[in-house]
Amino acid sequence: MTDNTDRPRYNGKQEDFSSIKNSVRYKKMERKIRKKRKKLNLLKSFLRFFVTVGLVVLSYFIIKLPQWYLAPDAFKYPEKTVEIVNNRIIPDSVIYNSIRELDVPKLPIFLVKTKPLMQKIYKIPVIKKAYIRRYGFPARFQIIIRERVPIAIIKTDLHNPPSAFFTSDGVLITNKSYMNIPDKEILKIITSPQSLKKEISVKKIKEIERVVEAVETYSNEKVEYIDIRKSNDVFVKIHTINIRLGVLDSTVYERIKRIYTILPQISNVDSQIQYIDLSWDKVNYLKLQKVNEQDKKEEQEKNDE
Repeated sequence: MTDNTDRPRYNGKQEDFSSIKNSVRYKKMERKIRKKRKKLNLLKSFLRFFVTVGLVVLSYFIIKLPQWYLAPDAFKYPEKTVEIVNNRIIPDSVIYNSIRELDVPKLPIFLVKTKPLMQKIYKIPVIKKAYIRRYGFPARFQIIIRERVPIAIIKTDLHNPPSAFFTSDGVLITNKSYMNIPDKEILKIITSPQSLKKEISVKKIKEIERVVEAVETYSNEKVEYIDIRKSNDVFVKIHTINIRLGVLDSTVYERIKRIYTILPQISNVDSQIQYIDLSWDKVNYLKLQKVNEQDKKEEQEKNDE
């Protein structure tokens, strides 16, 4: 038989009491933790509530600040609440006049709709694109203009301001308010007031463009202006000389080709040349300037010296 006298003996009742005691202690700890969590969550809820109310009140007072709102006369010239940039042809006053009838919105700048402004601005034919930026403190708009590019200006006299201009995207502008155009490096078309009202059209301008392009190709010089005041007697001015083209009919391009052979001969002519005449088919000649008697006398005196 095996001797069990050395083994520890356990009392079942003592083990049950010990486990119950530990369980009670654990439950008490859980209740304390739950109470602490409940208090902490309640405190967090109160904090959230007060923070939310504080933010709402603060936001309300911030939104109500006058710096968020446009001035009552924001759309009147020369008020700088609306800034206009990148406009070279259209004066600021013209753009302000187009929007001055709009009511200034009584809303914070970030809630103001720009569509009414854009609709008014796009009624100006010179404007191709427009962008509006909002700024706060103080509230203001910035209107960024992209104008149509003029490629030909139309005058009734070479020394007069433009009466109209033609753009690169095929629009003919005739409003006198939009004629603030620097005419350097831009083709000038000289026409009569009657032709300007009746004959000048997009189709006519494109026809003139093709003629000018042909002249520049065969002369290798920039065309300064084209004079179409007489439809049957058209003149083109390049840097070197005037060229008489006559009628712009189906043969004009064949006549223009002769410029290439005529220009080198000009340097061999001693007299002053008034223009090259290409108005006749297969016939070229140089029109010389008339020299009056006084000029002849002065020239003779210079030769005698």
